[in-house]
Amino acid sequence: MNPRAPQQKRGRERVAALMASASALFVEKGFDATTMTEIAARAGAAIGTLYLFFPTKEALAQAILAENAESLSAQLDALQEQATGLAPAAIADALFELLGRFVGTHPAYSALLDLPGDEGWRRKMRGRRREQIAALFAQAEPPLPAGQAERLAVIVPQLMRIPLALVGEKRLRDGVLEELRSMLARHLEVDTD
Repeated sequence: MNPRAPQQKRGRERVAALMASASALFVEKGFDATTMTEIAARAGAAIGTLYLFFPTKEALAQAILAENAESLSAQLDALQEQATGLAPAAIADALFELLGRFVGTHPAYSALLDLPGDEGWRRKMRGRRREQIAALFAQAEPPLPAGQAERLAVIVPQLMRIPLALVGEKRLRDGVLEELRSMLARHLEVDTD
């Protein structure tokens, strides 16, 4: 069952508040421990209002994940415009900086990423992410071979999953992210020399 889309400004604001409350609770308590009653209460909404827009907690989580994925896609598209002609290591740096910032501003994304859900949508999302990252590396100067750009497009999101697991450990997460960024940059510098 799909969530109902709000038709008026007030409904859109209410949905945004419900999603923000759910995001915060999913990060604080985890998906399983969060209840729909808590989400509605934190948003200052009636439980019936929550169920009107999101018939299940899973539908709410999927809506949050989809919204976060769209935001990430838009940021990757913007990075592609800025990264034309950069060296592969500089593209890796810019990509890790973007992804690190994204994780910091969208903590629910990492909290929800591994939940079961619409596998067709998830495959499509992962495919789009791989295309965007491969396109970034394909426009490097010197250009990376298409096969290497495709492999990096698989590797980078997997590297990013490592610090995502460190929810609530910002200093450690940031340090791990920096180590991974540095490792990839060194690999690309050596590989393109």
